[in-house]
Amino acid sequence: MAGRRAKRFRVPVTIPIAFLGGGLRFSGDLIDISSTGLLLRCKEDIELGTIGRMAIPVGHETSRIVAVAKRRLPGVGVAFEFSHMTPHDRELLRRLILRLASTPVP
Repeated sequence: MAGRRAKRFRVPVTIPIAFLGGGLRFSGDLIDISSTGLLLRCKEDIELGTIGRMAIPVGHETSRIVAVAKRRLPGVGVAFEFSHMTPHDRELLRRLILRLASTPVP
């Protein structure tokens, strides 16, 4: 896809992601992730532009990132773009991406 700004990494194991915002509270499974956003497998019909907090487990810690719903993929889920994160959360995200980059995807 020509519009991608960062390399995406597919997730070979189930990583549950929680979302809270816009009057919604739900969870889904991570499909792929990059330094700028992620694709979440979920059934929720979230309105594009909805802003919320995501909780992403990284080892024994949880990265909490503010994200915006950018695109719906019918039958798959929702693509989110990261909007704001603390330096600590950015470091946790970096660790997760490094781990996924070194893990072979079946």
